[in-house]
Amino acid sequence: MSTFVSVGNATQSFCRLLDEVALIATVLPQPVVVQHGHTTFHSEACRAIPFVEMNEFERLVADAELLILHAGAGSVIHALRSGKVPVVMARRCGYGELVDDHQVEFALALENSGRVVVALEPAQLLDAVQRALKLQGALKLHSDGGRAGHEPVMLKLVNEALSGYARRFS
Repeated sequence: MSTFVSVGNATQSFCRLLDEVALIATVLPQPVVVQHGHTTFHSEACRAIPFVEMNEFERLVADAELLILHAGAGSVIHALRSGKVPVVMARRCGYGELVDDHQVEFALALENSGRVVVALEPAQLLDAVQRALKLQGALKLHSDGGRAGHEPVMLKLVNEALSGYARRFS
């Protein structure tokens, strides 16, 4: 059992998420592996790596009990394909973490499906972690972990969210 945290490869800092992960790391499933990208990060309670190759990313996602991710579509899709209920925190324009708030819109649309748990602010992260672990446990009890029957629905929701976003800016 472990926790995998990923902030993707955006060049903007995402210390808002990573600082909170460092604060709560000792209560997360161990070990805690943090892919911190371009954000400076150090924690004695975490294994910090800047970037991982795709095959390693997929392995970390598949092996983790808990996923804490930025709200990038690629990261979230990998989590859903692995049958996980990730905690998702969107990078936000107002904090200089991204050029617009498309990740907020994406995360909230997916939360409505019940397959991700959103933490909009760092203070919500621990509660989001607890809710995600409960949902993941329920998903394992009542299904095959989301691998069959759930993926097409989730991919449809992701595609709808992304195409709706694209239509607004076309």
